[in-house]
Amino acid sequence: MGLPTQSERYRKLIEISKIVNSTLEIDSLLDLVIETILSAFEAEGCSLVLRQPGTDELYFRSTAGPAKEKIKKFRLKLGEGVAGKVALDGKPLLIADARSDGRVRHDISNDVGVPARSIVCTPLSVDGKLVGSIEVINPRSRAGFDGDDLEFLCAVSDSIALAVRNARLFTQVISEKETLSRLLKLQPTIVGNSETMKNIFSLVNRIVKTDVTVLITGETGTGKNLLARFIHETSHRQHQLFVEVNCAAIPDTLIESELFGHEKGAFTGASYLRKGKFELADNGTLCLDEIGDLTPRAQAKLLRAIEEQRFERIGSNTTLTTDVRILVTTNRDLSQCVREGQFRDDLYYRLNQIQLHLPPLRTRREDIMQLIEHYLDKYNQEFEKSVKAISTPAKNFLLDYDWPGNVRELKNMIKRAVLLCDDDEIKCEHLPLLTRPGREKETVAGPEKFPSLDELEKLHIISALQRAEGMKKKAAELLGISRSTLDRKIEVHKIAL
Repeated sequence: MGLPTQSERYRKLIEISKIVNSTLEIDSLLDLVIETILSAFEAEGCSLVLRQPGTDELYFRSTAGPAKEKIKKFRLKLGEGVAGKVALDGKPLLIADARSDGRVRHDISNDVGVPARSIVCTPLSVDGKLVGSIEVINPRSRAGFDGDDLEFLCAVSDSIALAVRNARLFTQVISEKETLSRLLKLQPTIVGNSETMKNIFSLVNRIVKTDVTVLITGETGTGKNLLARFIHETSHRQHQLFVEVNCAAIPDTLIESELFGHEKGAFTGASYLRKGKFELADNGTLCLDEIGDLTPRAQAKLLRAIEEQRFERIGSNTTLTTDVRILVTTNRDLSQCVREGQFRDDLYYRLNQIQLHLPPLRTRREDIMQLIEHYLDKYNQEFEKSVKAISTPAKNFLLDYDWPGNVRELKNMIKRAVLLCDDDEIKCEHLPLLTRPGREKETVAGPEKFPSLDELEKLHIISALQRAEGMKKKAAELLGISRSTLDRKIEVHKIAL
């Protein structure tokens, strides 16, 4: 029994066209089309081979026939084998007798249990760009394929190319719709209508679909980590892990283990194999927080890992590969650190592909009320309260305050105020910076009270600790005093840490 007649071929082509037009869900569509081609050719196998984006590697995207699961494990280089050659050249190929043809990957066909006797293969082109090929192997009831088979497969390939194009456009529209939806959901967590924040949002929206490395700078509490997470959640890596490393909080002796992992027995105390953050974040996003605190040795290893996407665990000679998107945050001026020899210039230039600078809250006062309203809504829901207003004196203080701890400080102050408020209005007594030290509760120092030197010193120390995220060494440097002096003043003022 030979290939169906011209009328039967025509009916098969119509059947494939109906399948193509029946769904925009690309996975089920391609599988069904390849099965239908196998049936139309009465062949032993049929494969759709696609090029991996950004590489010269081809993979078996959809397969049909007895060996369809076995063949999916194989990969081809562009130009390798019949499918690879057609995907490279863009020209259909008919091999009536494939048994001794050197272009055929006989090792693959023999391995899957379908020795190649005859092959017909056509290129798959979408919007003028070669994306792969369709290959049919071994007619069941004939010695080999002929020119009519090649012509028929070319017609089928055109239909599949149209299907792939339509499905991709549909997927793109859905993806953009989902991205917009996520932006609308996530953006309120990064609040601000000032011109500076609008410019930041605009730049973020242009880079979310790329893998460009982003350097996020700004004072402590401005929302650098929140912005980093926002970028991840709106990127194509959103369904993979977002892994954070606080470089400032990890001792110098442990930072390499934290980033790259270690083998069991690699050093004293390494009682088990541990995967590093680069390994854990594979296919996702790695956020390096306060990167300016890395040691020179760690900087050198980090540069290699970022540039080559390769690293070794401590205690191992085996090189591991990773695919991560790098986001970096710092409250330091890295360019100044480079000039002072504290940070590698090559690493700085590698990280500084796109820089986003989050301004301190005191320079965008027009955003303060919007932030207050945002956190009022958030903590009203969290604490099941119904605080609706802020008294004029309290509002004046909030708008005039310099916010050394930036958005984080404002967030915590509103959280405390909502929690302490027993009616529907926040008053001065609910704001910690306006409550006199030494009084347990509800003793208010209104905005008109002139603070004492002791009160000012305590507030100044608290602000420095907030800016330094609780790290006394950094807080002491900000205040221009020694660590021991700071410890003594914390004890004198009874500052809780």
